Amino acid sequence: MKEFFFWKVWSPSERRMTAAAFLVLLLALIFFAVKSIDPLGNVIRWNVISELSETTAVVDVLQLGEWQYGVSTPSHLVTESFMASVMETDFVSVTLFLVFSLIGLTIVLAALTTLSRFWYLAGTIVFIVFLAFSRLEMLGAFGDANRALFLITVILYGGVTYYFHAFRPDFGIARRILGVGGVTAFLAILIALVAKTPLPGLTAASYSFPFWLLITVLFLIVVSTEIMAALVWLSTSGSVSKGKSGLVNFLVISILYLVLLILLYLRNTKQIDWELTLVSPVFLALTAAILGIWGFRRRADSTDGIIPFRSTGFWLYIGMFIIAVSFTTYMSATANDPVLETLEDVVVQGQLAMSVLFLFYVLINFYPLFQQKLAVYKVLYKPLRFGLTQTRLFGFTILIVLFSIQRLLPVNQAIAGYFNGLGDLHANTEEFSLSEQYYKLAVQQEFQNHKSNYALASLALRQGDRNAAAFYFRQSLLKNPSPQAYSGLSGILVQENLFFDAVYSLQEGVRTFPKSGELLNNLGMLYFKTNVADSAYYYLARAEETTKRAEIPATNLLAILAKNTDSGLLDSLATASEKRDYLSWQANWLAVQNLRQNFSEEKFNKNAVPADSLLSASAFAYLLNYSVNQAKTDSFPAKLLPALAAKNPVLSQDLSLAALYSEFYSGNKLKALETLSGWADEDGEKSDLYHKILGHWLLQLGLYDQAIEALSVVEGVEGTIGMAVANALSDKKEVAVVLLDKIQEKEQNAAIEKLKQTLFSGAKPKSLTDSLLQLARKSPSDRNFDDAVRINPFDEKVISEASMYFRQKKSTAKAYKLVLDALRYNEYAPQLWEQYAYLSLEQGLIVQGNEGEEKVRQYALPADYQQFMTRYQPMRALIEKQRAEFQ
Repeated sequence: MKEFFFWKVWSPSERRMTAAAFLVLLLALIFFAVKSIDPLGNVIRWNVISELSETTAVVDVLQLGEWQYGVSTPSHLVTESFMASVMETDFVSVTLFLVFSLIGLTIVLAALTTLSRFWYLAGTIVFIVFLAFSRLEMLGAFGDANRALFLITVILYGGVTYYFHAFRPDFGIARRILGVGGVTAFLAILIALVAKTPLPGLTAASYSFPFWLLITVLFLIVVSTEIMAALVWLSTSGSVSKGKSGLVNFLVISILYLVLLILLYLRNTKQIDWELTLVSPVFLALTAAILGIWGFRRRADSTDGIIPFRSTGFWLYIGMFIIAVSFTTYMSATANDPVLETLEDVVVQGQLAMSVLFLFYVLINFYPLFQQKLAVYKVLYKPLRFGLTQTRLFGFTILIVLFSIQRLLPVNQAIAGYFNGLGDLHANTEEFSLSEQYYKLAVQQEFQNHKSNYALASLALRQGDRNAAAFYFRQSLLKNPSPQAYSGLSGILVQENLFFDAVYSLQEGVRTFPKSGELLNNLGMLYFKTNVADSAYYYLARAEETTKRAEIPATNLLAILAKNTDSGLLDSLATASEKRDYLSWQANWLAVQNLRQNFSEEKFNKNAVPADSLLSASAFAYLLNYSVNQAKTDSFPAKLLPALAAKNPVLSQDLSLAALYSEFYSGNKLKALETLSGWADEDGEKSDLYHKILGHWLLQLGLYDQAIEALSVVEGVEGTIGMAVANALSDKKEVAVVLLDKIQEKEQNAAIEKLKQTLFSGAKPKSLTDSLLQLARKSPSDRNFDDAVRINPFDEKVISEASMYFRQKKSTAKAYKLVLDALRYNEYAPQLWEQYAYLSLEQGLIVQGNEGEEKVRQYALPADYQQFMTRYQPMRALIEKQRAEFQ
């Protein structure tokens, strides 16, 4: 057990520092796990592009028996596609990389101070050389190209480490790490304060790339034999206790491990293209590194005190481990695929080369011990014939040979990764020409790498060069294709009106990434735009099943249903739809409800209106569809939409029209009619729509003459049918027949015949006004009469009785306003003129009263006029007498 928890015998300060080091390592591994899941997702976002379209729905309905007359008005649909963003830098990852790597470097430098003078000086010189290659002068501290920061760094690190090494050898590792860590913290603060470059963190990370890469590669080579060493332990530790030789077991599992490495090597070098589920090189590297925490102890002990494990070896190892993990994570966070491939080659080929030699080393040195059934793992690093150093040198030679067979491709990929980092730096400082040159240098080193080509495509898009962007997107698909690159390429082809090329590109992308919901959704939308509804539905249904953002293809499916489905099927599909809390989906859902003429109450989504009141496409469509669909149940849009129209001038007319629906059905009908009448009188492109809606509203209010006037300018069948209905309801059935016959002359239609029968049967539209008036008569109250007036403020019976009720309550002003408002649109109603005359006299307005009396004589039946005069004349005579007496 002591072998696994070796630090338990260390001093308290060493144990505390060990726990802190393991905590940092754990955090670095978590950082790696998060960023390595989807490297491209760290730098490329899936944006959602919303588009608006219209479909016609009949929301204004006048029911006549079994027949209904409605006019088609726009309902708005939202369709959404995924678009991959340009390549961006994850600055949080840059910061975390610098934090973790500098902690690892601090531990390594502190460990160097415990070595003998020769190894300390050698390590310090190597560190200074690589520090020089890190080009600290690019940070711009103390002036451009000034190397003062480099000198300060060398002096501080050199001075502190030399002090610990030469003057305080009695200090434990904890003090050394804290001392070097203080220097690191001071330098970091100094750079943050004096660096002139706009992005000091990214600049430091980009230019110090070779330093961190070499430490990572060195660490991967150091641990390359740890799995093989663990196999020796696995095959001999249990077998010895059972009195068996572990040689056969060791050979079997070692050969299987080597076969796995060979297959990985052949697949990585494209010599085989087998669809095999192999162990990931990441798993191999992590396994070797974790095993090395214990395995490196035996190797350190075998150095005869050159690298004492407790004071030096463990800290060198853990520091390099932290650096390797953080650097690999940084490469994943920046999607620098050539460097990731380099590290993968180092893992696979390094373990292959070193493990082959290590197998030879084990057999040549310990075959007799295997025969004697001894625990070989205990003496693994005490060779009898062939030295460990020779084994490593020959293994490293084989690794060089393997790289040479690839024409040093891993080296070229590492150089490409370096240039990619510099390209990222200058892209973020908006030095696009310089950034482009670095990316092109990376392409020269490895022309198929995804990072450089996608970044060049991003730069081309920023500069409006679609042809160059399309070229680089195609280049990025050669070796490491990505859904984002397919999306970018298809987007450019669509913008160039090359729909079939875009479809072909997305089909290729779907074949390569069959579970990419983004590509499936975009392909479905392309088919939708080319009116291939069945293919569109198929791909969108697949996208809904595969993508994490299923609400987007679900939104598009609703749009397809709304445009391509008959009413019966639409009812069944809408009923089966799962409701979603997504604004675009809700907008389309309301559009479908408008098509179904389903106006059941829906709850308003308060998130539809953003804080700045600037509407997105989905918010705009939702508000318009909601206002129309819920016009009879919610008056809130009548107040909300005009305010939003002021903040969204381009959308103001559509918002104002939707507000009128809410105003007409749930608010002030007079205001709605007057506003819409004003718009209809203007000769705009939507004048026909406004006349159509106005005519229908007037029909609903029983204002048939005004409805005929409004509908007479509406072209098409809707206007003609509306005029026929209005004429029939105003007892001009002969005119209605003539109008309907004109329609039949152009095209025979059974529905028109049914309408004729309905109109001649004397069917009248049912109105809520009648029932409300009956209620008010039975239970007279302000509220009951107000409700009846609100439903139809122009109905002469309703206004006449309401006027009499309010006159009796001495609310003359209110009654007078009701009558005046009604007369604006119903000026031929004798009962309204009667009330006008009475109310005028009550207010002492004899001239207006006489005007009202003249209108009653003109419009009323003689008997009704005589009855009116029997009440009006005494009232007028009384007022005239009172005036005469006053004079």
